[in-house]
Amino acid sequence: MLAVLSVAVFVFLIAAGLLGTQQDQLANVLPAFVWVGWWVGLGFVCALVGNVWPALNPWAAMPSLLPERLRGRVVRPLPSWMGVWPAVFLYLCFAWAELVWPNNTAPARLAALILAYSMLTWAAMDRYGVEPWLKCGETFSIIFGLFGRFAPLARTPDGALVVRHYGSGLAEGGKAPLSMVVLVLTLLATVSFDGFLHTPVWAALYAASSHALYDIGWTQLLGNTGARTLVFTLGLLLAPACFVALFLGTCGLMARLENLWRRTRRNALDVASEYVLTLVPIAIAYHLAHYLLLLIVEGQLLYGHISDPFGVGWDLFGTAGVTPDPTVVDARLLWLFSLFVIVAGHVIAVWLAHRAAHRTSGGETAVAPQIPMLVLMVGYTIFSLWIIGQPIVEV
Repeated sequence: MLAVLSVAVFVFLIAAGLLGTQQDQLANVLPAFVWVGWWVGLGFVCALVGNVWPALNPWAAMPSLLPERLRGRVVRPLPSWMGVWPAVFLYLCFAWAELVWPNNTAPARLAALILAYSMLTWAAMDRYGVEPWLKCGETFSIIFGLFGRFAPLARTPDGALVVRHYGSGLAEGGKAPLSMVVLVLTLLATVSFDGFLHTPVWAALYAASSHALYDIGWTQLLGNTGARTLVFTLGLLLAPACFVALFLGTCGLMARLENLWRRTRRNALDVASEYVLTLVPIAIAYHLAHYLLLLIVEGQLLYGHISDPFGVGWDLFGTAGVTPDPTVVDARLLWLFSLFVIVAGHVIAVWLAHRAAHRTSGGETAVAPQIPMLVLMVGYTIFSLWIIGQPIVEV
């Protein structure tokens, strides 16, 4: 039943994007649903309650609704090197669409992008199988799955519902492959970059970059929009690169200290694979802190879209024409919430890192090798609080 419903909602949203109003983009349900209701709202649910995405995923549901004769019959094994690299690439594309793409609120273009992702996903599922691709390339199943491992509600392999402490699900499992290390750090970097885009520091960097592009003639070649897109794209790519380099450098230092302390032969990748999931609570905390205002204020648009999803003048339930009211959020309460979740996320991350150190050392936990990771986590928490505390600037 849920599979049919999820596919029906998917088809309805695509129809709204393609057939609904294009002039007033805010009047069409698709952009608000994708960027606010789905990406932000579902992220909150998966992190704070439990991972409901497997029951709602239309890309996984669609193959199960097809007649047997239309399903792929020859399923090829995934290459051993693939890991979750397809998900890394696809998530970067998604982050670019969210943060950089000038047309990310144009309903028809957004619908076309979703259809392109859908065709790629279903083709890969037909080739490699539904479940293997969900674990390898369907980036949202992997990301919401990470959020769900942080959540208090989960299901055991036999289907029983269990309640656990926040973050405890991330303490389970073995080493993460390099591709998962990069994916987690990319998630961490892009959500931070989103906040950084609204700071005076980014405004100054953008102004300097724009002047440089103008001086060398690229602005005249690309146009103002093209030059802006180029600067934002370079910033988006640089952010994960910096986070990966900083994390691997920290892990390399930890490996050196462990080798000296316990006379082992570990390297940076060994340590990174054991500690990367400890960063997930910090990423979730910043997701909650950064997007709460957007969810509450812009989420009000979805209430109005109930009556007029296509933006063509309907008022089916008397809610058409609702405009977001920013006064429903108290600034002091918002700051206190942001401060609480960021600090709480840091505390859980430190606890998970200590668990990881205890697990990998066979119960004999040394303090010194953990210090670099502790410093990195504290530094990132300070950086997150700094971003939250900056005045909002749009460029």
